[in-house]
Amino acid sequence: MEADGRLLTYHAEVLLPDGALIDGMPTPLLTAAVRGAVEAGGFTATRARVAIAETGTAFRDFRLPALRDSELSRAVMFEGRRQVPMTAADVYFAWNAIRDADGYAVYLAAARREMIDALIAAVAAAGLQVERMDLKPLALARGMGVADGLLLEWGAAEATLVLMARGRPRFFRTFLLDAPADDVEAQLDELALSLNALIKFIRGSASDVPITSATPLFLGGRFSFLPDGPQRAEQRFDFRVTLPTTRFTVPPGFPWEAHFAGAGLIQQSRWRNRLTPSQGGDTRVAA
Repeated sequence: MEADGRLLTYHAEVLLPDGALIDGMPTPLLTAAVRGAVEAGGFTATRARVAIAETGTAFRDFRLPALRDSELSRAVMFEGRRQVPMTAADVYFAWNAIRDADGYAVYLAAARREMIDALIAAVAAAGLQVERMDLKPLALARGMGVADGLLLEWGAAEATLVLMARGRPRFFRTFLLDAPADDVEAQLDELALSLNALIKFIRGSASDVPITSATPLFLGGRFSFLPDGPQRAEQRFDFRVTLPTTRFTVPPGFPWEAHFAGAGLIQQSRWRNRLTPSQGGDTRVAA
């Protein structure tokens, strides 16, 4: 997806071929897929922001006491290196910290340096300069404008579930769908089974976040393109089904409901460090 400021301009959606990513590492098939999408979609941007899934990453949510701002970065990195089971020299870190009465609530992500560097090179080979990378679940939450509740994005071959609480991701998981994209009922059944299993797991691992039938479930992706998508979701999911809106200007016929992660990438994030070294910015950007 491409945007010029707050105006969404171009979009394309392609299924990655088998072997485009192997354990998070790109192959030439990924470069070919990106190049083909750029050429077919009429894109004009030369800078890109990229969302990655959980493969090759680690996440920590922890607290720090009140510190001077000059001490915060060093304290976060010390604690991150202590908690993340990766050699510090082998990863890129990104983090944000929210100040409250008791100190700082810190969210830290670490991604394999080898994987990130390879993804940057693969996208560059397709003709785009990577401006920054972000985690897909966090980009989804920003794009949907959700601070509290469940998010479920349904794609042609995979789906992503995110639990947000007070603006912070408490759980997220991307999972593949076995049923073919043209078998809508079978994919909906898969979504229901996977959602129920993941909610059971979340209730055990994040017991301080209550999940009930009153919890909002924000839907993205294919739900919006079925004539009765929300109704089908309500029949299968025991939550308060909600369809997000967009804060962008959208041309007629633009399928923005399929691009919430892209919308979240275009919006500014609050990372103190990035998963890529670039700190540049541009109002015309592809995501």
